[in-house]
Amino acid sequence: MAGKNHAHATVGLYWKFAGILCFITFIEWAVFKSDTFRSNAKMMVPLLLGLSAIKFVMVCGWYMHLRYDPSVLAKMFGFGLGLAALVYTIMHLAL
Repeated sequence: MAGKNHAHATVGLYWKFAGILCFITFIEWAVFKSDTFRSNAKMMVPLLLGLSAIKFVMVCGWYMHLRYDPSVLAKMFGFGLGLAALVYTIMHLAL
């Protein structure tokens, strides 16, 4: 918002978030390469989607600075994510 001043995060905090995102990406890669998960798609796909959702929330909330914007914007992102999860769940159960 134009009239409010917000204390911005330090460079170190941005590096910590980047490290967390890299770690989650490494876990996704390890799950994808794992023979245990590759042979069981019903376990692998929801796990990868969940990890991706965590990264989505982190990127939208942190790097896009939604914490400084009106809460309606964060709710819009959350609604989109929830709707995508609902559609996936319905389709997953139907097949």
